Amino acid sequence: MKTFGGILKFFKTNFIFTISIIIAIISCFFVPIDRGYLDYFDIDTIACITLLLIVIAGFTNIQFFQKVAKFLVKKFKNTRSIIMCLIFITYVSALVNANDMSLLTFLPLAYIVLKYTNNLRYIAFTFIMQNIASNLGGMITPIGNPQNLYIFSYYDMGIGEFFKIMAIPTLIALVLIIAVCMFVKKEPLEFKDEEEIKLNVPKAIIYGLLFVVTILVVLGILKWWIATVIIVVTMCVCDIKAYLKVDYTIPLTFVAFFIFSGNLSRIPEVINLMEKFINDHTFITAYLSCQLISNVPTAVLLSKFTNNYAHLLVSVNVASLGIIFSSLSGVIALKEYLKVAKAENFKKGKGVWYYVGMDTLFNVVGAVILVPLSYLSLFLW
Repeated sequence: MKTFGGILKFFKTNFIFTISIIIAIISCFFVPIDRGYLDYFDIDTIACITLLLIVIAGFTNIQFFQKVAKFLVKKFKNTRSIIMCLIFITYVSALVNANDMSLLTFLPLAYIVLKYTNNLRYIAFTFIMQNIASNLGGMITPIGNPQNLYIFSYYDMGIGEFFKIMAIPTLIALVLIIAVCMFVKKEPLEFKDEEEIKLNVPKAIIYGLLFVVTILVVLGILKWWIATVIIVVTMCVCDIKAYLKVDYTIPLTFVAFFIFSGNLSRIPEVINLMEKFINDHTFITAYLSCQLISNVPTAVLLSKFTNNYAHLLVSVNVASLGIIFSSLSGVIALKEYLKVAKAENFKKGKGVWYYVGMDTLFNVVGAVILVPLSYLSLFLW
């Protein structure tokens, strides 16, 4: 009975993981398991996320984020400036490091900064804005978002043409992010933890190099299996306990969502519906599809039915402003928030529905502004 109770508690605590498993299993009734399932998975993404989580655990064990947090607090003297810094570090990182990877790297830093400056009341806002920034920041480069790289390669686009298509939506998004950040009050900032932080410099350098290894996989320079061998072996030598701190439900959630979206894209009724609207209404069809099966599967699926790559490209990027599952990075941000809420014993009113409600509000307001303006920008070039 204790074992059953423990399993039940695990699935209840890992709310998002549980939902992803349920919908993946349900989708399997519509599409029986076959060899086609093997095409669902983006192995590079799953490997990168898992490896980065291991490296981040190593950084956490040597108090690297606390050290960086203290440095940032000394440089930025008020709440608005430090929160903007956290958001735009994530934004800039997404230009080359992909949105998911940027979030996994900088959400823990945001938590440490806000925790040790007694500003955890801003944690939901900061996480939501970091998620939005990672998605919208990654729009402007082919490697910023996974769907960008796919569309860039599939349609054999030129880099100049890519920038031309995405320039105006990216500029509008940047202005919106800055405008929202200006609503944060300017309050004095002070790092409350007086304990001296002694950083293990040799390990910090090693972990920094391992972090670079994960980026090389994202950029397509290094094979995922080579990176796996390097990181797994190195972490076994440096800090084998880091493996115990990894939240393995995050990559497993991605696996479940890949199964769900992959199955959905093979259901005849879904395909027929998309074929009906895709050529004449590429932008809106792609946007709505992203809300249903997220942006990467949408890019892969709809590319088979349309040559209107400009509308498809812009739509699958701005569609990250939608429901929380329209981009898998939203799952990461929610998962990290729930971990913080549990660790800090947040009141019930600050749990999953509070975060989802805030996230939906910010995304709906952002979508009302950005989506139509981005659509209109397609007729300017």
